[in-house]
Amino acid sequence: MKKIFLVVIISSLFFRCTILKNGISYAGEEGIFAKSFNQYPTEYRIVEEREPNFELGIEFKPHKNGRIRGIRIKNPTTGNLRISLWDADEKKLLNTYTYNNGDPRKYNFGYFQIPVQANKTYCLTINVRQYYYHILTFDRLPLHLQEISLTNSVYAEGKYQRYPEFKVENVLHGLIDLDFEWEVK
Repeated sequence: MKKIFLVVIISSLFFRCTILKNGISYAGEEGIFAKSFNQYPTEYRIVEEREPNFELGIEFKPHKNGRIRGIRIKNPTTGNLRISLWDADEKKLLNTYTYNNGDPRKYNFGYFQIPVQANKTYCLTINVRQYYYHILTFDRLPLHLQEISLTNSVYAEGKYQRYPEFKVENVLHGLIDLDFEWEVK
């Protein structure tokens, strides 16, 4: 019995931690985007006194049905941050989440269970007065991975929650990353 249990554990680790949930198998990856940009120095920006806040983040498109299992944010603002999930195709707010950003020097993790559909574009943003970013000197967005693509870095000015209408391909605003799990058939 112990040998069978050990074989099951080792094989599940070997095959990228397939997880069975409600009859659906998932395979996943933690911090799916950040590892592609770790070579760039982290820059810092604080909003001047009379400037508005920034609603900034990432636009992404899953190639398979799946879910966001976790959100990782590296931001100099500590405490609770508002995270907005947008339908980027319709520019419509889907949901708002609260995220506790404890240590501003590293990526902080928040556990979520957010279902996403294949070939639908989403936008994940935070509204802050200061943020970290990477200037992508040698790379440009989109970043195409097998299961998901990071299509743009997005931003808008304003204190209130609004869809980020500006898109850039050579700067990664806000340093937001995902733990993404996709369906395995």
